[in-house]
Amino acid sequence: MSEGIVILVNGEVLASSHASKITEQKSSAEQLATGLLPILSSDLNVAVMHGNKPQVGYVLFRSELASHVLHQIPLDVCGADTQGATGYMLSQAISNALRQKNHKRGVMSVVTQTIIKSSGEHSEEPNKQIGPWLDHEKAEQRRWVYVWDIVEEPGYGYRRVVASPPPEEIVEIEGIRQLYQSGLIVIAAGGGGVPVIVNEKGLLEGAEAVVDTDWVACELAKQLGARILFMIVEDDTKFIMSGFGINNYVHLTRDDLRRVLENAAFSSNMVMRKLHSANAYLQSGGSQVIITTLEKLTPTLQKESGLWLGDRNSTVDLSAL
Repeated sequence: MSEGIVILVNGEVLASSHASKITEQKSSAEQLATGLLPILSSDLNVAVMHGNKPQVGYVLFRSELASHVLHQIPLDVCGADTQGATGYMLSQAISNALRQKNHKRGVMSVVTQTIIKSSGEHSEEPNKQIGPWLDHEKAEQRRWVYVWDIVEEPGYGYRRVVASPPPEEIVEIEGIRQLYQSGLIVIAAGGGGVPVIVNEKGLLEGAEAVVDTDWVACELAKQLGARILFMIVEDDTKFIMSGFGINNYVHLTRDDLRRVLENAAFSSNMVMRKLHSANAYLQSGGSQVIITTLEKLTPTLQKESGLWLGDRNSTVDLSAL
């Protein structure tokens, strides 16, 4: 196996505001595995990442509701919790999709830590959205009752924000690389990894923060030498609002993307992060970034849909898988 791909699945793809039950998350994971089967059963080395903003938000909310009888759960443990649960669902869905086609490729999920800058080196200002979308009334209620920091995303609603310090290092990268190069499908760095710092004794300890999954996906792809970074978002509404439509095939070269980032005003933080991460990955030697939705996986693999970023002569023919 020579070529490689890193697949980043937004947490909202699996746990949206309208489908947050475990049975619904499992169903979304199964739909994802079925749509990705041409890649999963190919000769490509494959690493899968998932976001966890809604999942962490739900764990925190349950913890706060039960705080009068049970201990509260810190953010780093929430990250580990959701990595384990979501990794399990994805691993099972992928394994079952492969089994149904008599493919014997193995799948392994790795709980991953990511070192972030310590509190003395970064701003503590909350800037990362987590949890479900809220209307104005519910947002104000939770702001008052739970003392949450809440921001508005135009066109979507309100959401809680927490600190997201800059990430520096994926702790388990060597083990992930070995699994990836062995041919196993490795699920790693869920939610960007459990946020940890190096304390004054040189030891790792959990941090009350969340990690930017787009940055970590870019870094993971670079460190694994993957040619393709494949991003799956919940829908194309935010891209349309920002001047892109990913339900149809759109191709931008590196220069096109650079000009967009220099001149465009983005109405969505998610779109801005995706495009900046894509640019960083391409500038560091990556060949191609593809952004699509769960519902459009099949036409995207046939190159009939999705936002394709990178020079045309470096395009990998996924339709041949």
